[in-house]
Amino acid sequence: MPKISIIVPVYNVENYLRQCLDSILNQTFTDFEVICINDGSTDSSLSILEEYASRDMRIQVIDKENEGYGRTMNRGMRETRAPYIGIVESDDFIKPQMYEKLYAAMTEQPVDLVKCNYYHYTVEEGEESALSREYMDDAYRQVFEPIDRWDVYLANSSIWAALYRKEFLLDNQICFHESPGASFQDLSFQFKVLSSAKRMRVIPDALLYYRTDNVMSSVHASNKIYCISDEIHLIEDYIKAQSEERQEKLWPYLTKRKFYDYRWNYNRLDSVFQFAFFEKMAAEFKEDFEAGRFEKVEWKQPQDKEQLEWILRDPQDYFMKTVKQYHDRRIERVGTLNGELPKTGFYHMMQTEENIIIYGAGKIGQYVAVSLKEHGIEMKKILFAVTDERGTAAEIEGLPVKQIDAALEENRESLVLLAVKGEKQLEMLNHLQDVQCRKILLMDGELLGYLN
Repeated sequence: MPKISIIVPVYNVENYLRQCLDSILNQTFTDFEVICINDGSTDSSLSILEEYASRDMRIQVIDKENEGYGRTMNRGMRETRAPYIGIVESDDFIKPQMYEKLYAAMTEQPVDLVKCNYYHYTVEEGEESALSREYMDDAYRQVFEPIDRWDVYLANSSIWAALYRKEFLLDNQICFHESPGASFQDLSFQFKVLSSAKRMRVIPDALLYYRTDNVMSSVHASNKIYCISDEIHLIEDYIKAQSEERQEKLWPYLTKRKFYDYRWNYNRLDSVFQFAFFEKMAAEFKEDFEAGRFEKVEWKQPQDKEQLEWILRDPQDYFMKTVKQYHDRRIERVGTLNGELPKTGFYHMMQTEENIIIYGAGKIGQYVAVSLKEHGIEMKKILFAVTDERGTAAEIEGLPVKQIDAALEENRESLVLLAVKGEKQLEMLNHLQDVQCRKILLMDGELLGYLN
């Protein structure tokens, strides 16, 4: 039986996978198995995995339909045979000594987990990539119980810069959130690990290259607006099930982490989606404040507490002074509502409109219609419009299809969702301007990406 099981979740990472696998197979510690779980990749990732598995018997490949990160990781954990578990994301890579050093630290003073530092890697920066060092200096000199240290709770989750004792994970029923399409599942996993562990070590060595320039990473997906909230809420439920003594220790850690994570998420979102998240953020901060959960928070900097007080005191003022400026050069020619979206949020705007015209009945328009239906928008107030209805079906996706002028003639106050490719938009915008239509949303770019 191997001493370490290394889980590698894989989804469409053909550009990075070879570097990842090579770094694992080049370890100075060799007594391990590699469990690669292909989560329904549509690129050449599976064939790369099979190629490597044919060359090294330590690699096991599991191919399954796309189910998301949480189920993929839990499947990998169930397949492990070793007493210790490591995780390497398939777009990252590791130093040759990583598992030799983690294993030595894990076994010389038996602990539940060991963590190390890592590099925030980009191809451009290469060897000059920034080094993470997220723990206080004294953390490197002792074995400790995580619940007694606020710094380990505030550190990046970095679940992959670690080695875990499998029996510890099983005894405490620690696994990943399995909701399809979710992101940031490492947050609740890490919090449960830290809150359950009795003995932990961190070592100062930076042993992993955490890639931050993968544009396909979920942290760059603007449609993941509320996923971070879902993970935080799971942790809140977890804390509520603990004893009063443990709750007293855990709430300040989570509330502090929640403030910084929510603020980070708000700042990273595209401007047209910021308001939707800000409403939730401000409401939850108010609820936490009234419940007294901010009272024992030790702030990183005084201005962080001042920002919280600003959000609580005047959320509208905070939003208007921190929202990104959304600009589209087409808006200079034809007035549209895209510039107003930061103040409302897309689906909120759709709920409040009485009549909606999807101008364009092709793939983009049909995708918009399906998205509206999935988000509970009433179908009876929506119709498709085309420039020329000759040869077009009378109904698409269960919605009527009309010529655009006729559709607007029936209701001049309809909101028009311009759902065509960019090169066609200007001509259609000019026509809408000619017929004095001003309630227009351009369904491409950032906004179409949000629906994906």
